[in-house]
Formats: sequence, C-alpha cells, structure tokens
Amino acid sequence: MASAGRPTRFTALVGDATRTVEVLALDDGRFQVTLDGTVRVVDAARTGPSSWSLLIDRATTEVSVIPKGDGFAVELAGKTHRLRLLDDRAMRARQNAGPGDREVRAAMPGKVVTVLAAVGAQVEQGQGLLVIEAMKMENEVPAPRAGEVKEIRVQPGQTVEAGELLAIVE
Repeated sequence: MASAGRPTRFTALVGDATRTVEVLALDDGRFQVTLDGTVRVVDAARTGPSSWSLLIDRATTEVSVIPKGDGFAVELAGKTHRLRLLDDRAMRARQNAGPGDREVRAAMPGKVVTVLAAVGAQVEQGQGLLVIEAMKMENEVPAPRAGEVKEIRVQPGQTVEAGELLAIVE
C-alpha cells in the first residue's frame, strides 16, 4: 500500500460521504493514517484471511475487510460499511468526467486485471468498468457517465498504455 517515506493518498467513498485518506507505512506493521486531516498511528496485525486487529490510540478493535464488486465491505463494531478507494488519478478522472464524455481511456500504463461490466450492461456514473494494475496497485476504472456499455476493447491480462481507449459508454 504505502511505501516507506512516501504516503499513499486516496479518496474514500463511504456511503454518500467522501473522506480524504493518507497512509504512510512506518515499521513493524505500523502505519501513520491521516483521515480528513486527523493523524493517527495504527498498529495492524492480521488475525485471519480478511480480518485485522488494530491498535489505535491505545484502543484495540477488530475489523474485517472483504472485497465486494468495485469496493470493500468493512465490518467494524458489528456494522458493515461499503467502501470504495480512489487514488488521485481515479478521483481526478471521476471529477473531470462530464455528462458528454463517452470514451474510457487508461490514465496510466498497466495490465488489465479484470473486466467488471459487459457490453450491453447499464451502468451508473462512477461504477467500475474494469480494474488495471499499475505500479503494484489495482486501480478501478469508473464509468464516466450513466448509460450502456457499447464497447469493451480490452481483456484480462492485456497490457495497456496511457491514453489507450478501453471502453465506450453511451
């Protein structure tokens, strides 16, 4: 996730709320996490395939994180929250997509991991169309508008270049 000395920034979409998240790996399973400007040091230990024990400000909590579609189901304190993480590029693409945009292009070079939507499918603006792995991170590519997927021009395993046409949504 975050490399030593350099934080990774995300925009977290939790329900209807948008949160700013920055993660900096420290050492021994510890992370400096900044959430909307509030800084905390989190000590994380994996307790199962999808569960973690977190020590935050001398309080321990258990969390379960399960991939679900284009995001994650996060169970915390008996409640399940739907979460999507967008890196800076994905967030800019989401903000810059106007209602007339129909072409979906690769923001960076990478490898297609999975295609999430089929030709003919109806999608909402921001819904995941495919996932591209770039710089050891998986980045979801969102639909620029609500509409029908007219074309998918890539397949899993395919390498793509920045600016390459991936799909068309009309």
